[in-house]
Amino acid sequence: VETRQVSTLEQERNQAQQELERSREAANAIASASEAWVQEQTALRHQVEALQQTLEPQRTEQARLQERVNQLQQKIQEQTEAVGAIAQTLSEQQQERDRIEARRVEALQTVQNLAQALADAEQELQMQQDTQTRLVQEQREKQRQLDRLEAQAQAMQDAQGTGATQVILQAGLSGVCGLVAQLGRVDPHYQLALEIAAGGRLSNIVVDDDSVAAAGIELLKQRRAGRATFLPLTKIRVPQFSTVPAWKRPDGFIDYAVNLIECDDRYRTVFAFVFGSTVVFSNLNAARPHMGQYRIVTLDGELLESSGAMTGGSLSNRAGSLRFGTVQPGESSEAIALRDRLRDIEQILHHCEGAIARAVPLVKERSQALIEARQQHREIQMQAEQLQNQIAHAVTQEGQLRAQLSQNTQEFSTAQERLHTLERSLPAQEAELAKLRHTLSELEQSQTHSEWQQMQLTIRQQEAQLSDRQLALRTAEQRLQDLAVQQQRSQEKVNQLRQRLQDQRAQQTTQIQQRNSLSEQQAALNGQIAETRTALAGLEQTLAAEKQERDRAERLLRDRQTNQQQLEWQHQKLQETQQERHQTLQTLQEQLTQLQTDLPDPLPEVPETLGLEQLQQELRSLQKRLQAMEPVNMLALEEHARTQARLDELSQKLTTLEEERTELLLRIENFTTLRQRAFKEAFDAVNQNFQTIFAQLSDGDGYLQLDDVNNPFDSGLNLVAHPKGKPVRRLASMSGGEKSLTALSFIFALQRYRPSPFYAFDEVDMFLDGANVERLARMIKHQAQQAQFLVVSLRRPMIESAQRTIGVTQARGAYTQVLGLNLQPQSASM
Repeated sequence: VETRQVSTLEQERNQAQQELERSREAANAIASASEAWVQEQTALRHQVEALQQTLEPQRTEQARLQERVNQLQQKIQEQTEAVGAIAQTLSEQQQERDRIEARRVEALQTVQNLAQALADAEQELQMQQDTQTRLVQEQREKQRQLDRLEAQAQAMQDAQGTGATQVILQAGLSGVCGLVAQLGRVDPHYQLALEIAAGGRLSNIVVDDDSVAAAGIELLKQRRAGRATFLPLTKIRVPQFSTVPAWKRPDGFIDYAVNLIECDDRYRTVFAFVFGSTVVFSNLNAARPHMGQYRIVTLDGELLESSGAMTGGSLSNRAGSLRFGTVQPGESSEAIALRDRLRDIEQILHHCEGAIARAVPLVKERSQALIEARQQHREIQMQAEQLQNQIAHAVTQEGQLRAQLSQNTQEFSTAQERLHTLERSLPAQEAELAKLRHTLSELEQSQTHSEWQQMQLTIRQQEAQLSDRQLALRTAEQRLQDLAVQQQRSQEKVNQLRQRLQDQRAQQTTQIQQRNSLSEQQAALNGQIAETRTALAGLEQTLAAEKQERDRAERLLRDRQTNQQQLEWQHQKLQETQQERHQTLQTLQEQLTQLQTDLPDPLPEVPETLGLEQLQQELRSLQKRLQAMEPVNMLALEEHARTQARLDELSQKLTTLEEERTELLLRIENFTTLRQRAFKEAFDAVNQNFQTIFAQLSDGDGYLQLDDVNNPFDSGLNLVAHPKGKPVRRLASMSGGEKSLTALSFIFALQRYRPSPFYAFDEVDMFLDGANVERLARMIKHQAQQAQFLVVSLRRPMIESAQRTIGVTQARGAYTQVLGLNLQPQSASM
């Protein structure tokens, strides 16, 4: 259709051109008559057209500039308002950023404080748990040691016949007074000497007469309880010895042993039999010159028999011996120390458990607070980042607007200057144009001009038609080209869309497959997470139940141990009470027997005729006589109240002091735990350094070993080394060179852990061969980067590796000469 229209337009254009040619020929014929007039008119017309062509662009430019100026003014105003709004928004955002930054800093400080508090709480909890573990282990060890000592004491008691004495004392035989150790009291200053002098006689049983002794022996036979020695008061014979006057007593002579015993008079013969003529001296040196004259015992426990035999030595363990003032074998100082330590450990563990019970919820609370603070800090951080991005975007936008505003302002200034120039030049040119048009109109009023003008009008009409048809033709051709280009672009776009459609379908298929795979993986992971959570919940419940069961078992164990100790103590008290009551009963029986002998025979009887009133009157009379005997202290109740208040105050203070003592002991144990932890860290670091350095020096392997890992401060340290090609050896079984390498490895290991300013070695390579000297020289050169080494050596490899060498040599004469030589400035300092 477009092609046919173009053909039609071309035909019409040709016809118009032919008519135009004919019209021009007619016009030329008319114009030939008035060529001069036409030339003049043409010149004027050319001037008018030239002036119009000059004015038209200027008017167009003026209108365009005016419109552009208005646009620029409006745009500048809008941009100025936008810049102000953005500046206001930016200021508000910066203030908000400052507030959020302050909140972020505060939240960060809170997080750091909570993290530090949580670390302190966790460290305190870990320290308390380590202390508890260590104390529980120590408690078990001490309890085993105490059980072993008690078993040894029990075995010694059985061996010494203590079991037989217990049978006699618990049998309730009439006439049994007790053990020798029970019947006497002694000053603690002389107790050791008198117990050593008495020896096994302390376990002898004192009875009233030989019949009681015979009954006791028969009882032991029946029960097969062992043997015992009885001392009848009626049959015992006291050895005779002469006393030494005070002025004749030698140096160091204290007194006869029997005179240092406090006892009842009826038992004096018993102790005279037990000690005999034993004399107590102050020390062994004072007693030696008098050996053979007396049976001597010293205050330190040495026993010198009259025959010349001497007994003495260490007295660290006397667990099976009896002591004065007791009926049970005396405990050793070791057992007493163990019991005291176990009691302290029990109190410390109680406080430690309280500290752990307080620390666990504190750790949980601080951990939860730390999580919340970190979450809050992350939220504030995200807000700060978002606000920072907004501020950056606003700053960028403000910069762009300011750049555009500057550009538009410059363009506005240029347009205004050009507009002012046009406004000044256009009026003169318009006046000149009006003048030329007036001259042209006067010239065109003539007849020739009217014909020519008519013909010219026809020409112009035809030219206009021709121009319209040419324009329509060009428009149609342009439209045809546009349609062709549009058709080509549409085809390319269709091809691109088809290709993108295929790509999108392929991506959709891949994404569907990936989504299905991810859905399956998510389902599997959800199942695993659910199973893991279920298992974790079960494990947590089991762990909580086990912990509760463990805590209950430990509490039950402690309660039972406490009950056992209380029962043992009550049992011991009951035995002592029974023995005391038995003795009291015997004493009362004796008193009753004595009183019965003093009673008149027959006993007076109360007359039956004596009435109740008479008896009450007699009772009142007796009460008056009783009151008349001595005045009653009525202030005793007040004094008792004051004493009771003082007792309560002292008891409260004692409780406070015990609590403070236990707290101090717990702190001491915590410090011990920290010491062990620090020692363990240092030991592990030095051991690691020792293994590395020993491997470099000897091509072997070695390590450090503690004698007692649980008690490193009271145990020794072993250096176990395995040189290359040799069995594992301890330091004591090595050769000189191996000892040197091992000792140097240990020194270097300590240096790496905590370096010293300098080290001085005196011929440490004397026992090493050449290869080991070279290794040692390389090691010293390497270690010299951290400290200064001063080495005295006669070996060439060591001297060649030194940075500075100072030689001492025998010069001529009787003096030595010192020489200095800088061999290798870049080597290690030695």
